[in-house]
Amino acid sequence: MAEEIVEVINEMTQAGYNQKVKELNYRKNEKRNEISEQIKYAKSLGDFSENAELDAAKNDENENEKEIARLEHEIATAKIIESRLYIIYDKDEEPGSRYYICELVGETESSITDHKISRQSQFALELQAHAKGEKFTVNEFEFKIIEDNARKIKQKDVDALNAQDK
Repeated sequence: MAEEIVEVINEMTQAGYNQKVKELNYRKNEKRNEISEQIKYAKSLGDFSENAELDAAKNDENENEKEIARLEHEIATAKIIESRLYIIYDKDEEPGSRYYICELVGETESSITDHKISRQSQFALELQAHAKGEKFTVNEFEFKIIEDNARKIKQKDVDALNAQDK
């Protein structure tokens, strides 16, 4: 029986793609050179059998090469998607911080602290299934979509809403 080959596609925004290319270039050029210098220095200390500096530098080299391979794969399999911005109202937050911008992005660029949500997450799926003005619930938390416009939302809009909410 023939094995089925599954093509992996990494959805990411243009900004996420650019960030990964930037990190890859840094790791391939600057970071590799820094590690190479660390290895040269550690080798100059002699006695390779008990050289903690050399072991640490070799570990750094291995980790950097793993990250380079991961980034190269993500870039090679990237599919650029358009991010989508929402203003969300979260009634469970403290007054003055209940409104925030939520951006739907690819899975590899999601960051809950930055309100960058993977398009494949439960929250994003619920969000996309509702329209402006509608409420939705995820894990017993209730949210409301205040604005749904990929390009016209600005932080000052959210700041004004939060100032009124205090």
